[in-house]
Amino acid sequence: MGEQLNIKDAETIDLARDLARQLGKSVTATIREALEDKARARADQRQAKINAINAVVDAFQQKMPDEWRGKTSAEIMDEIYDEHGLPK
Repeated sequence: MGEQLNIKDAETIDLARDLARQLGKSVTATIREALEDKARARADQRQAKINAINAVVDAFQQKMPDEWRGKTSAEIMDEIYDEHGLPK
């Protein structure tokens, strides 16, 4: 016998069996497909967040002053603020 997974929640079992019946698939295939769909959706959400962050970075870099290019954030902060954290 292959790998096993014991589901001890009756409602979860009923949901899996009901969906399997609706899809005309086995419970195993239905659960696998549902897990794959969920994993794919999470990966898509993660990629969408990465794309949004990259868009913000790109927009900032387009508007970033030339004198900041090639400098670390610490170097930029040192140019903007004095040793007490107040704007120069």
